[in-house]
Amino acid sequence: MERRERNWLRSFLHLNARADSTVPLRDIERQENTVLRALELFDDQPGVVLADEVGMGKTYEALGVLAARLHVLPDARALILTPGPDLNTKWSKELRAFCDTSHPMYRGFAGQSKAASTLAELVVAARETRIAIAPVNIFAGSRSLADQAWLLSLWADAQGLAGNQVAAIFRRYREGAVARVDVEQQAFLDTFEWSVIRPHVREALRRHKQRAGEGSLDALWKSEEYDGFANQRWVDDALMDLRFRLVGQLIPDFDLLIVDEAHKLKNVDSVRATGVRTVFEGRFDKALFLTATPFQLSVDELKQVLSLFALARSAPDDLMEQAQRLLDDVGDYKQAYNELERVWSQADEAVISDFGALFSRDPQLMEEPADASLRAVVLCARRLLSLKAERIEPGFRRWMIRSLREDKRVYRRSHRSRLRAQGGEGVPFMLYERFIAELFREKSRTHKAAVQINMVSSYGAAREGALLSSERQALPDGDAEAYRGLLRSVVGELRVEQGGHPKVDHVVRDALEAVARDEKTLIFCARIETLRELKRRIEAEWENLLLERWRKVFPAASHGDIFEHELDGKRVDGHHSRLRDRFGRAQDALYLALRERYTGTLLESVVVEGAHLERVIERANGLLRQQRVSKTQAERMDWSLVKRCVEQAVALFVRDGVLAGDVDPEVLRRLTDARFVALGFDLVADDVEDSAEGDRTPSWSIDAGAAALVLRREHLWSYLKAPLLEVPPELRIRTVERLASYLVARNVPFLPELLTFAKEQGVDVEAVESRALLSVVDRFWTTPRGRPWFELLKRFLSYAGKLDEERRREVLDDAVRAGALVRHTVEGESRERLREAFNTPLYPMVLVANEVMQEGLDLHHHCRRVVHHDLAWNPAQLEQRVGRVDRLGSLVQRLRARQPDTTLDVQLPLIANTIDERLERTVRLRERWLEFLLGAAPRIEEYGLADDPLKPLPDAFAQALRVELGPVAKARLPDG
Repeated sequence: MERRERNWLRSFLHLNARADSTVPLRDIERQENTVLRALELFDDQPGVVLADEVGMGKTYEALGVLAARLHVLPDARALILTPGPDLNTKWSKELRAFCDTSHPMYRGFAGQSKAASTLAELVVAARETRIAIAPVNIFAGSRSLADQAWLLSLWADAQGLAGNQVAAIFRRYREGAVARVDVEQQAFLDTFEWSVIRPHVREALRRHKQRAGEGSLDALWKSEEYDGFANQRWVDDALMDLRFRLVGQLIPDFDLLIVDEAHKLKNVDSVRATGVRTVFEGRFDKALFLTATPFQLSVDELKQVLSLFALARSAPDDLMEQAQRLLDDVGDYKQAYNELERVWSQADEAVISDFGALFSRDPQLMEEPADASLRAVVLCARRLLSLKAERIEPGFRRWMIRSLREDKRVYRRSHRSRLRAQGGEGVPFMLYERFIAELFREKSRTHKAAVQINMVSSYGAAREGALLSSERQALPDGDAEAYRGLLRSVVGELRVEQGGHPKVDHVVRDALEAVARDEKTLIFCARIETLRELKRRIEAEWENLLLERWRKVFPAASHGDIFEHELDGKRVDGHHSRLRDRFGRAQDALYLALRERYTGTLLESVVVEGAHLERVIERANGLLRQQRVSKTQAERMDWSLVKRCVEQAVALFVRDGVLAGDVDPEVLRRLTDARFVALGFDLVADDVEDSAEGDRTPSWSIDAGAAALVLRREHLWSYLKAPLLEVPPELRIRTVERLASYLVARNVPFLPELLTFAKEQGVDVEAVESRALLSVVDRFWTTPRGRPWFELLKRFLSYAGKLDEERRREVLDDAVRAGALVRHTVEGESRERLREAFNTPLYPMVLVANEVMQEGLDLHHHCRRVVHHDLAWNPAQLEQRVGRVDRLGSLVQRLRARQPDTTLDVQLPLIANTIDERLERTVRLRERWLEFLLGAAPRIEEYGLADDPLKPLPDAFAQALRVELGPVAKARLPDG
């Protein structure tokens, strides 16, 4: 067998193909070390937990392990279980990226994967391809009555029951709602014919009887006979088990099972966890579980992860006993840590200083101090070091690999804002406090924490919450009902537009201030009504700010003067919509302002002047007369036609040798194609650019003045010609058109800033003359006002250039086209579309997200701000949120390379004297222990429970206590 080391790995896996300034070589090497370490652990263990902190590339590490397994075992199969359909898409894209021809990392993935969205599709994909991808929620999906009838019929047939017996069973199950079917004629899962199913039936039924035990249909029939089938829940559960057993028989064996966000399966009693256990028991050899949070609230959750490893064919019989011993060791370790914290809190400055000096000279703590206080500290420290070195670190390293962001505490900045309701705004909170107090006094069984969290989230969330909503049943007689009625009345009067909620007001103001600095903000919020309220408020406030920008051009303008609106059911244009339409209307010379004029980009080396100019105009008019166009295009000068005719005339003269120029052959082929004038550079009729179609001949002609506008070299896209070279020809027009539309969108302040500049240049902005403004636009991009817009488009083109064609098209047609300042996650949009949109440097500038966005997605390309509007009790969830923007290649990493003091800002808006503050305290206390156990240095000073802050542990001792779980073990103790 080949020796597994870096050179061996790089002989087929090239993670370093993506090493650049955004993903440094040191991170690539760490990921390679992780792959090698996982392969080493697989020699002795059935499973490995990849537990790197969020954003460190677990997906790439997992695919690296997969590539290595497939390299060694060419016929092996693998299954990737993802948290949901959107993550299916992500994994499929990552697999394609690995074998991308421009910088392949592993070519062996090409054409070898298939995604599934149902159980039936999973079986098909697993049989047909080497790598199947499926969301774990297919194990929790609805079970159709047709499936239930088929499975119950299958079982009844296998029992050899008479027809009247089977009929009696079906009459009782679901009160006769389903009927017996012929399993040999009806397909299982609407997909698999009897010829496919038959070889697996006996084993599936045997496993169902044996493994489900008292929960099997056999046990039900034996103990209850016919009447047992009237218990729908019991029968449904048994049929679910049989269904999973049969699916498990249909799938082939896997060499490797990869589970993304494996903590999703920590609830052993959930349907999805049950399905995974039942289907894959004994059907895989090795398992790789990905999770940055292997336990979130309790270390016991790790036991559920290890119980899934026990399903592997290679699992030892005593695996769960090993797991229990590890958890027992963790219990001892926690007890020892708490004892150290207790004695440390009682130690004075002298003892703390003496301990630091002692540890420096005796890191093994072999000395026995004479001082009783110091001796107590040493005994606790010695026990903790011993447990860590002998039991905890070796125990975890057998199962887990975890790398940490060593510098995250340097650049992450938490901003804790303690908010207070001022004046009359405090009335709702005073009422709510009285209401909660009465609920406690009356010993109401209401979940009071939920009421409190709703109230500190937003008034909208409070109104829609179960306790204040009108559908809620009355509370027992008492003051609580009176306070609830009063609170409901007060909160009901506070509408969104009025504001007044201290946290909502603060977050809206903070997000808009960030927009003004051209910074994106990711807001996490658990309450649906709060999500909607934040979006409405930010949009409304932003429009007010836009109005102020427009008033620099039109000082006396009202909102209706500027923005398009409806009046008596009819659309009424404002300054914005009228000007926007002119920039997009081919009959207006302003159309040229935001379109690429190829003589300044693709044909920039060609000089057209003097006699050549006259010949170009003559030939352009000849081309124009050959076109068959619509009535409007025939009667009125159409600048899209003017542009293309002039551009083709120049290109034809270059091709024929009349004009000199170094022009790319493919460019010349497209510009001289007979379809160019009618269809544009992409040579296809599409939805992004006007086409010349009709049966009329233009009645107008191209004069020298019109040609000069087209031939003007200095314009927006001439300044961006370098990044435009990276745009595929098929997407060049789409890119330009989508960005042109984006610039003039209602929410984008480009037009008021352009008009402000034009006004300063002496242009009459009340009656804008097209050619005068066009000249100003062409100069605008190199001025102090225009330069930021030029840089913005340049950043977008640079970002888009790193996407494959499919993703680039998605971004152009969704994010760029929408031009929405704020987007949120409650409008049925897929997570993938929102991710693609937010990752561009363009709008949206604010993403208001709920729980569906806090795991598995990267949102880091242009954002370094996170707001925890609603806190969570679980510290792992907060870390997952921040991890969306704190990832390899993130904006904060790129900025820190140039400005080392750049920070990743995490906002914690907390309403004073409410559940917000208690929640934050609870989360931080939980975070202390779980972070320490997973490799961070202990930070006693941050979490001490004494009235006075605790002194920090000596740095050397704190580092010695760290549990090293990285791919390469590091010695923590200095030589003694």
